Amino acid sequence: MKKLLLILLICLPLTGIAKDKNDNSNPKYLAGAVTLTDGKVTFTKEIKAPGLSRSAIFDQLLKWAQERFKPDGKLNSFVAYTNEEAGEIAVQAEEYLVFSSSALSLDRTRIYYQFFIYAEEGVCNIEMTRIRYWYDEARDGGEKYTAEEWITDDMALNKKQTKLAPICGKFRRETIDLKDQLFQQVADALGQKLLTAEVPAPQAQQPVPAVVPQQPVQTVPASTGELKEVSIEQLPSNMNELAAQGRITLTAENGETIDIKAENWSGFGKMFTKNVAYILFDQSRIAATALMEQSNTYTVSFYLNQSAQPAIVISCKKAMAQKMTAEELKSLNQTVDASKQYTMYIGEITKAEMR
Repeated sequence: MKKLLLILLICLPLTGIAKDKNDNSNPKYLAGAVTLTDGKVTFTKEIKAPGLSRSAIFDQLLKWAQERFKPDGKLNSFVAYTNEEAGEIAVQAEEYLVFSSSALSLDRTRIYYQFFIYAEEGVCNIEMTRIRYWYDEARDGGEKYTAEEWITDDMALNKKQTKLAPICGKFRRETIDLKDQLFQQVADALGQKLLTAEVPAPQAQQPVPAVVPQQPVQTVPASTGELKEVSIEQLPSNMNELAAQGRITLTAENGETIDIKAENWSGFGKMFTKNVAYILFDQSRIAATALMEQSNTYTVSFYLNQSAQPAIVISCKKAMAQKMTAEELKSLNQTVDASKQYTMYIGEITKAEMR
């Protein structure tokens, strides 16, 4: 009874207890953001991985889990159970959520939770549940709470459910952020598997059979007129050849533009049903890789026939970057220097334009 009363007093939005952060009214953290299953706070997500088998998903996510969850000092995270045949992985996790940190103070809590992975053919279901906290542990043993008594809507939101409560709210906010981070890491791990294993290679030009002497008719965009938005299907089918014949530039979101080579352009593909474009740089090109690492969005422009205007402009939102060896790239039909290390950048295509 005393503990419940303490919880209620702490979670009431009293003036002067804590200063609201700018995201205290962010809908991401408000009503419905924390869900219950069988009375337990549980976060779930389904991630589709078309073309990947259950065993491929299991292997990739077991590798990710073993790297992500391992003992670190006083924290003891580990993969507790695996069943390859059923595609199941269970993790026992322990880490810190940091609310604020400065030279004079550190406000954090220890969080415990279980993380489950269920691999199926072409799909993966993940679950974060059984969440507990150990707060202020250095002071008289601290306080221990369960997520069910601490971060649900009735505890961690104000009465109108328009803001996070000062104390419980920060636990709710950081827990949701951790959940989002974990779910994104799983999606990224599967994206890497799709890229390096079973996703079709970026479009490559098929060689013309020796018995057919004539050259295929090439579609060459006009270099005059205004840029007009087109679908990916409307772009020329011989983009790789056009890239080799003209000039290509890469423009970062800060406006900086550099020239890139035809060998850096690796064509189009699909990832999680979205149209993507591939760009490949060897890691010795420091300026190019630095530009890509610092940019969330970028455009690739193709200039033909010595024109001062681009004939094709591809706008992208960076989806992921994957370091790759020469051997891995050769398996994707890429011509590379075996002595170099590479990074493949995958961008979701947000707009395609052509004159």
